Amino acid sequence: MKIIADVGGTRGRWVLVDKKIIKTVKTAGFNPYSYKSSSLEDIIISLKLSFSKYKIDEIIYYGAGINNKETSDLVEGLLRNHFKNTQIDVSSDLLGSCRALCKNEKGIVSILGTGSNSCYYDGNEINMQINSLGYLLGDEGSGYALGRSFLKKFLRNELNDKISRNFEDDYQIRKNNYKVLYEKSSNKLISSLAEFINENKDDKILNKLISDHFKYYFDEIICKYNSKNLYLSGSIAYFFQNEIKNVSQLYNINVIKIIKDPINHLVDFHVI
Repeated sequence: MKIIADVGGTRGRWVLVDKKIIKTVKTAGFNPYSYKSSSLEDIIISLKLSFSKYKIDEIIYYGAGINNKETSDLVEGLLRNHFKNTQIDVSSDLLGSCRALCKNEKGIVSILGTGSNSCYYDGNEINMQINSLGYLLGDEGSGYALGRSFLKKFLRNELNDKISRNFEDDYQIRKNNYKVLYEKSSNKLISSLAEFINENKDDKILNKLISDHFKYYFDEIICKYNSKNLYLSGSIAYFFQNEIKNVSQLYNINVIKIIKDPINHLVDFHVI
């Protein structure tokens, strides 16, 4: 039996398969750049209990922040500490999205979730990648970047009164007390605001904010790849797919496929 894992910055899914799906476990997310390694170890300890009655022969892990040998070795080592005599393969969540979305097709692949990432996939491997730079410097198109743009408009009184009042009621954030946003782990809070934006996207100001958000994403990231075919995964891509498709037409980019969660497609890739 094998475990196929898709672990993003906010949540993770671990699927036990043996020709078919036997069990699925949902966990918190993990990114080696945002969390201490003990966070992943806690997740793994819990997982081992969940899968204790099964013999695990292989773990295929796709995770956020796996972009070099150091981060790959960190995750592999933590898994190996608790799943001894198990074959372990650690790859980036970006490669996971490539395999889930494209299989053997070529094109631009992008993840739009809490953060963002992108590459050109040649049908077999990642051939070119523009550095996402993380939430402090980049993450264009992400939930965090969208939430940050919304907050600036809120704090600068650029939203209509009804939207501002509803936001204050829902999130208990006041214009005279926004220092909480500079506290640790506020990136999770800020990226979560995408849900509120999605629920209120018929508002004229928010509709323009969303459109500008994705235009900037295309300008900064997508248009720098030498391809017209775009594949997308992640919650932001999924919930804002109509807005993304509208913007893509302005750039003559073909949106081929959008999925919210790669895990079931990865099961198909590795098992079928």
